Amino acid sequence: MESVQLIGVFPVGPENFLCALLQRPSNGRCIPVWLPPQEGAELAGRVGGWAPNRPRPTDALADLIRQSTPGVESIELSSYVDGIMMATTTLADGTEIDMRASDALLLASELDVDIAVDETVAAQASVFLSPEDARRYLQAEIAPVEAEGERESASGDAQADADFEELMRSFGVEESDLGDGGDAEPEQ
Repeated sequence: MESVQLIGVFPVGPENFLCALLQRPSNGRCIPVWLPPQEGAELAGRVGGWAPNRPRPTDALADLIRQSTPGVESIELSSYVDGIMMATTTLADGTEIDMRASDALLLASELDVDIAVDETVAAQASVFLSPEDARRYLQAEIAPVEAEGERESASGDAQADADFEELMRSFGVEESDLGDGGDAEPEQ
């Protein structure tokens, strides 16, 4: 399980679907979480400093947790099935609460708790998003992150990349065959 950073909530495409963008500090890969319109707008507002005048359901749940439990141990994106992200809030006493990802993000914002992501979920749902593409498509600023001692990985898994490279070499493919834009003349 790894804590992730909420970069923000962004409208995407001509329909302006709302997407919460989370970034993994270990490798810089991003996890998009698609949000229902109402929850997405509320999360975007809260990230921007808005607070409701009257308690919303998330505020009531946060108050209930604060007043009747020892607190929250973790809020985790725990499952990803058929493009749907699910979350689990674990209370300090071990009680687990199944939640929609949008509700978990709102609760984490209200309780000021880090969002964690299960490693399997991260492997299934994370994508490489360059800072340039983040600006171009989301008008978002993300920091490029490279894991210490590792070169940039095309798949996000350096070992898988190395295995693939070895497989390609076993087929006789060399670096010069990949058309890296160098000055080498193509073989006839």
